Amino acid sequence: MKADVNAQLPKKTEHVLFCSLTSEQVSAYRAFLASTEVEEILDGGRNSLYGIDVMRKICNHPDLLEREQAFSNPDYGNPERSGKMKVVAQVLNVWKEQGHRVLLFTQTQQMLDIFEKYLTTSGHIYRRMDGLTPVKQRMALMDEFNASSEIFVFILTTKVGGLGTNLTGADRVIIFDPDWNPSTDMQVCLYLKCWFALEVVETWLKTFH
Repeated sequence: MKADVNAQLPKKTEHVLFCSLTSEQVSAYRAFLASTEVEEILDGGRNSLYGIDVMRKICNHPDLLEREQAFSNPDYGNPERSGKMKVVAQVLNVWKEQGHRVLLFTQTQQMLDIFEKYLTTSGHIYRRMDGLTPVKQRMALMDEFNASSEIFVFILTTKVGGLGTNLTGADRVIIFDPDWNPSTDMQVCLYLKCWFALEVVETWLKTFH
């Protein structure tokens, strides 16, 4: 039975895009490496997971480091300060011209806030679902996305994209910030592949310097 189902699943193509850091990200990266926080991590006085979290924020968008202070700034979350966001913006424009529809996954609600602001200013029609979305509203959002070709992007946190997420209206997937545990993202993609009726292209974004 399982083999029969797998034979009917659409083809899935994966692309990994390596994105260069912006000058703002490089500055934030070097400043953190020279900080007392890193010294404390190396001396065992601070949990190394703290450093990993800071590095992930820098890779995603440096504004996340000062979110509480900068969130009200109109320029907060400017895509030009994030190498990965600049690539995503280009990819979204191409896919929109080609008539594709997209699921965009990120791990945190804070990064979704930045994407939501970008999508609004760019004129892309979108829907959003994260851990704060009431369970009763989730099915309605998914049904709306699947039924309306006018909705170009559905942005979600990775944790709400697992079992029961029925989003057959999309044929493109972006994993903006892959989890440190690859099985987390793979599980989401496994569920999505089971639901998709069209060819699926997954794009994974990684940052390098």
